Amino acid sequence: MVAVAQQSLRESILQIDRPHFQLICTGFRLNIMCFFTAHRRFDKSLGDEFTSFINWTGFRQIDELVSADTMMCPNLVTELVDKDWKHNVHADNRVFWFRDLDYLMERIEFNPRVHNILSLSRMRTAPGVVADQFEFCGYDILDSYESLSVLTNCGGFPGVFDSSEVNRYALVDDRVRADDIAERLRDSNPDCPHCRHCSVWSVARYAHV
Repeated sequence: MVAVAQQSLRESILQIDRPHFQLICTGFRLNIMCFFTAHRRFDKSLGDEFTSFINWTGFRQIDELVSADTMMCPNLVTELVDKDWKHNVHADNRVFWFRDLDYLMERIEFNPRVHNILSLSRMRTAPGVVADQFEFCGYDILDSYESLSVLTNCGGFPGVFDSSEVNRYALVDDRVRADDIAERLRDSNPDCPHCRHCSVWSVARYAHV
């Protein structure tokens, strides 16, 4: 069934219905759940803060860190109001994630110079299958609490992956490689609260016009 689905995807018609992506194939229907998060941008405009991060990680090829890591890229929504509960995700560690893009953009008064709105998905899909108005950036590996990137904010893991493997956004381009890194992190660090249940997420960024 999986093999048939993968073959069908190449000939599929993509219909986008936020916050679900719906891939409709011959004899096969697949719903892809995505979530939207809003963060402060972490790029060269931060000066010494960005330079210190580059020196610490060795990610000298990056132009910007695009991540749901709430330490490096803090959430823009930090306190929930009553109306948020009609649009956010009702799950541990995800209450600042939203299902409604339009609501989130209005909620934070989106400013593309200093803000990033991300679309996050656990779906094992090919780059390019992202929501309308979003650009695929790569794959991140979030920790057990889905709040910190073990790929970029845990001091590195020599022997598991090399700093040269991340792209210009400090993400991994290839899903298979991202899965391999996450599996090795879980297996080699079973007692680490961040690594033991880490998971791979597809990251796309709102591409403002």
